[in-house]
Amino acid sequence: MFNLLKLKPITIALLLLLLSIPLAMINELVGERHRMSLQVHQDIANSSSRAQQVIGPFLVLDTEQYQQDLNNGQPILKTVNRQYLILPKTLKADSQLQSEIRSRGIYQTRLYHTQNRMSLQFVLEKNLGFEVAPEVAPMAAPGAVKLKSAHLVLALSDVRGLIGMPQFKLNQQELQILPGTGVTALSGVHAKVDIASLLSVPPQQLQLEVTLGLTGTDQLSLLPTADHSSWDLTADWPHPGFFGRFLPQQRNITAEGFSANWQSTLFANNVQPQLQKCVQNDDCDALAEHSFQVSLVEPVDHYLQANRAVKYALMVLVISFAVFYLFELLSKLQIHPMQYLFIGLALAMFYLLLLSLSEVVGFAMAYGIATFCCVSLIGGYTASVLKSISKALACSVGLSCLYALLLMILRAEDLALLAGSLLMFLVLAAIMLSTRHLNWYQLQQDTKTE
Repeated sequence: MFNLLKLKPITIALLLLLLSIPLAMINELVGERHRMSLQVHQDIANSSSRAQQVIGPFLVLDTEQYQQDLNNGQPILKTVNRQYLILPKTLKADSQLQSEIRSRGIYQTRLYHTQNRMSLQFVLEKNLGFEVAPEVAPMAAPGAVKLKSAHLVLALSDVRGLIGMPQFKLNQQELQILPGTGVTALSGVHAKVDIASLLSVPPQQLQLEVTLGLTGTDQLSLLPTADHSSWDLTADWPHPGFFGRFLPQQRNITAEGFSANWQSTLFANNVQPQLQKCVQNDDCDALAEHSFQVSLVEPVDHYLQANRAVKYALMVLVISFAVFYLFELLSKLQIHPMQYLFIGLALAMFYLLLLSLSEVVGFAMAYGIATFCCVSLIGGYTASVLKSISKALACSVGLSCLYALLLMILRAEDLALLAGSLLMFLVLAAIMLSTRHLNWYQLQQDTKTE
């Protein structure tokens, strides 16, 4: 005779292995759609502007230095062209950020637009920091320095993101903005500075006011080039991600957006060696880690949530099959393996509905619709299988509670693993407590005599 306690668990285990195939296919589909979404995001960034890093403004001096050398034992005079940097003493930046959704088909990505104001003060040292005073037309002699040109550089990682024309005002006088930086490794804009004003009665102070509009995606960063740097940022996006070596000194995050303030000094962040290396050797990789950095984070996108939901699919199947198996044992009903298979396929279909609907109506509504469809289908089917509306209603309520708990786990973000572990423990405890008085040997004898 058919032994329910021996053969049916093996059959259920085989069905679970079989159902893992469509679940694996759905999981792969989630990954494929996510990769397609990332590609669209990259395409939109490529056609607008990418993550923005703002470097500067700082002053670049193009010089020609005379040095004595030997050629076949004879002294000769040669010239060496070099670029020297003068960084500001103070930098105070204030930025207002507004986010925007761009769509391509069913896919969306988030851009930002910023309006930035910077106030910088330069203190020029005697001889501009050289051992001898630079001149516009010096005598050709060892150690002489010719100052060929000077310009203020504002470097941007993606110049396409400029909104309008930046404005430079040096000591209340507006400068003409020109494309390029004059530095091979940096893209951006620059403004020429009158050499005569730099050479007149140093030391002196230069006050620079900059107005800049900028568009970008994902991340925004500012390199603190001054001895004392400060950056105030206000944004309308409530999910910022702060990273890098310098976190904000102050931050305030609300449902309407966030504000943050970064501060840095020369002692904590001396960027001049790295910036000089960038200008002279075209090696700018180290600048990113010295920047104030913020990203616009999607707290949990629907592809990530769908992926996490699929990871709990096997647990939902095991719990559901265990409940139906207990109904079999306690109600003296036999549920055919094909009926288990249909119920399992309906449970797997939930995740396919969740993925496809979330791309159109958002994750929360998609989860509700998929839950309603699957619970209604399984509830109606089990009413016939179990030959009891009350038992089918109990299964539907239990499945609805299970999906509700799963949604809470998906929303838990950092506590998702803890919440999932507690759920599995509570389910196991509930099954163990509900069957603690069950006489399994007696059930085995009863199934043998049927």
